Amino acid sequence: MNVSDTRVAPQTVGGRRRLRKMKKLLNEPLLHFLLLGGALFLLFGLRGMPDRFPGGAAGAPSPSILVTQNDLDQLRARFVKTWQRPPTEDEVQSLLDEFIRDEILYREAQAAGLDRDDSVVKRRLRMKMEFIFEDIAAIGEPSEADLQAFFQQHREKYRIEPQCAFRHVYVDADMRKEDAMAYADQTLARLRQGADPAAAGDPFVLGATVERSPLTEIGRQFGEGFAKTLPGLQEGQWEGPIQSGFGLHLVQITERRDARLPDLAEVGGSLRTDWATARQQELKNAAYAKMRERYTVEIERPRVPPTAAGSEARTGMAAR
Repeated sequence: MNVSDTRVAPQTVGGRRRLRKMKKLLNEPLLHFLLLGGALFLLFGLRGMPDRFPGGAAGAPSPSILVTQNDLDQLRARFVKTWQRPPTEDEVQSLLDEFIRDEILYREAQAAGLDRDDSVVKRRLRMKMEFIFEDIAAIGEPSEADLQAFFQQHREKYRIEPQCAFRHVYVDADMRKEDAMAYADQTLARLRQGADPAAAGDPFVLGATVERSPLTEIGRQFGEGFAKTLPGLQEGQWEGPIQSGFGLHLVQITERRDARLPDLAEVGGSLRTDWATARQQELKNAAYAKMRERYTVEIERPRVPPTAAGSEARTGMAAR
């Protein structure tokens, strides 16, 4: 073989050097950052162009920003509320710069369509509209006729539930195990014969007496099954044993109040609050209904494949 055949051509060596430099450049993080930034810029630019510049620059955000005296007053007021002192001139300027920055970025984001299909933005705007509705629906004091009519319409809502007061003797089923029921029956017999309840049973963490309370409250403490049993017990008589979430109880009802419908005077405070809430919701619904009239809603339904349509026709089913 000729020695000259083993020599590498200069252009080949230069090509390899350029290739190595290109690989090194492609591995540079700075290049990756620049390429990513350019791609994002192009993406947002393309997304925003059809809406921002329809037929030119007519859709671009307005270049005019008006900062009113009311805006300045609100900026100062928020500063005072946060820092408990008035802002300096430099701080006012900083607040103003931030206000202008917010407005510019908001307009640019809106023009680029970034507010579309964003559930968070939609919820925030809906909340603001709801607040506006509440301001519009601000109402004064109801008349006595208003309260009376509202009370009659919703009287069942204010029904006072049954209430009971009782004392009890506790039997710890976990401690007495298989002897618990027999001990309870024996203790019940002694109580009915006049035995001192303070000397009977096992210690109970919530005490031996329960003041008059609604059955729901008793149910939260002792369990719903226990509370539902109380209305069927004879007042003044020791009864049981009754199962609770703690164990067994021998119970004596000391006071009972049946469920009843209250008078208007008994629910005056809560009735006024409920009336105002209901009236406000009524006015908000009316305002929304007027807005809804201006819109036509079309809902796209999934297309039924021909085979599925034929199957529905054969089975007598119709697509909704």
